[in-house]
Amino acid sequence: MRFIKLIDSGSSNNWDSHNDMAEHAPLAKKIDLPISGLLRALKQRGMLDDTLVIWTTEFGRTPGQDGTKGRGHHSACFSSWLAGGGVKGGLSYGETDDIGATVASNRVHVHDFHATILHLLGFDHTKLTYRHARRDYRLTDVHGNVVSEILA
Repeated sequence: MRFIKLIDSGSSNNWDSHNDMAEHAPLAKKIDLPISGLLRALKQRGMLDDTLVIWTTEFGRTPGQDGTKGRGHHSACFSSWLAGGGVKGGLSYGETDDIGATVASNRVHVHDFHATILHLLGFDHTKLTYRHARRDYRLTDVHGNVVSEILA
């Protein structure tokens, strides 16, 4: 299995800004074209069906403000997207309420997200269980269900 992890950590702007959300605009502009170029290149070469592309964040952002221009972390609601690798194209799954404070439909727990990614990579997350100190452990803890609605 091969993977590529891209992180923009050398920028003077920081994705984890709590002070001024406007600082995210140049970062977004910086990644839009490379991401779309990657997806187009994979598709043109017939590799998108076999390549899982995941874009996700540390946390979502709160609907309220931190200070005058910033926003804090919001662990209950955040966005991720998946492309290729067995994922239905053009599907949006899950919604927040009108102000982004709570999940309104199709909640996906992080264990479900991880179970789904592992499934797309060809692993059964339930078979990755090991016993230690009289407790079962695995990457999805001992939880997680594959979100079959997003599978192609």
